[in-house]
Amino acid sequence: MNLETLNLNIFNILIISGVIHGVIFSFYVFAQDKIIKKSTIYLALTVLFLSLSNFQYWLIDTSITNQYIFLKYIFIPWHWLVLPMFYLYVYKLTCKEKITLVKNVLLFTPFVIVLLVHILNIYYRISTDDINKINSHFERGIYVYLEFASFIFNLLLMFLSHKMIKQYENNLSYDIKWVKTETNWLKKLIYLGILVCICWLIAISIITIHNINNTYFFYPMWIGNSILVYWIGYAGLAKSKQLKERILIREKRIKKISSDKTKKTKTFKNLEEEIISSKLYLNPNLNLEYLSKHLDLSDGYISQQINTNSKMNFNDYINNLRIINAKQILQDKEYDNYTIVAIGLESGFNSKSSFYTAFKKFTNKTPSQYKKDVRNL
Repeated sequence: MNLETLNLNIFNILIISGVIHGVIFSFYVFAQDKIIKKSTIYLALTVLFLSLSNFQYWLIDTSITNQYIFLKYIFIPWHWLVLPMFYLYVYKLTCKEKITLVKNVLLFTPFVIVLLVHILNIYYRISTDDINKINSHFERGIYVYLEFASFIFNLLLMFLSHKMIKQYENNLSYDIKWVKTETNWLKKLIYLGILVCICWLIAISIITIHNINNTYFFYPMWIGNSILVYWIGYAGLAKSKQLKERILIREKRIKKISSDKTKKTKTFKNLEEEIISSKLYLNPNLNLEYLSKHLDLSDGYISQQINTNSKMNFNDYINNLRIINAKQILQDKEYDNYTIVAIGLESGFNSKSSFYTAFKKFTNKTPSQYKKDVRNL
């Protein structure tokens, strides 16, 4: 390879670093038996195909394909697989039903068609002794027109993925405020994806209108893809695992009700029954104002009832219910495979630190110590 003839610059150096990161991340996920879930596999495949797509265009941009012509023959349209994998990731994360064969066919048929178009184009060039005139991906021609089709296809899948997330958030089985804290990153990922697609559309539009064979117009899109790879790599794995655990914990405990059997006034007993039966304490955003509107009682009256009957202020009272909930889960061997942080968040705390602080306050133990102690009884 002649390095002097390569088109190397700061932009494609950033792009190849993102590619390397994405490939390493993907194979790291595949190698981890403990964290492998079907949804996580799709997330890793999303990153892998995005990285492979960037790598393929990086080879063209740096002129490596000019030195090794055979690389042009083995072009694979990886970018037609990125959004199908992301769609399947969101589907597996938010839907209980098995995905239908028809949906799978619709997701992957475009990739097969585009791959066949490339194979037929190569075959035509070979059969007509015109092999040195393979269409460029960066000038007006069949490949650029396919890029327009890919843009529309990807935009449609992002819309459908966003729609699935919204439907999941609006599921009456859950409080939308709880769910939004765990799905906001997915929506932000889609918004960034749309921004990258806009850069993509601008680039292919300039090439189509002016017939300019230049890769520079695609740098914003490729760098945007690298940002997506880093974001998914560092945030996606932890977030998706945590969300999946919270969904499973919530589904297992959706019908369970915990209550304190100590003697209380009838009014407070009714108030407490509503807090517990409606699982209001599991809402990390619960406060006196919210409870006042929900119960149609003044916040002062609610505070007075709680102080008098529980000997605790409002925050301690709610946190105590959350700790009771967390302790019940920690005692149950059925939940041994779930992280303590996921259990704390699912019990109504909005952060690991607030959960550990409250648990220590009410039990004089950390959650890990408590779990170990109850198992040794």
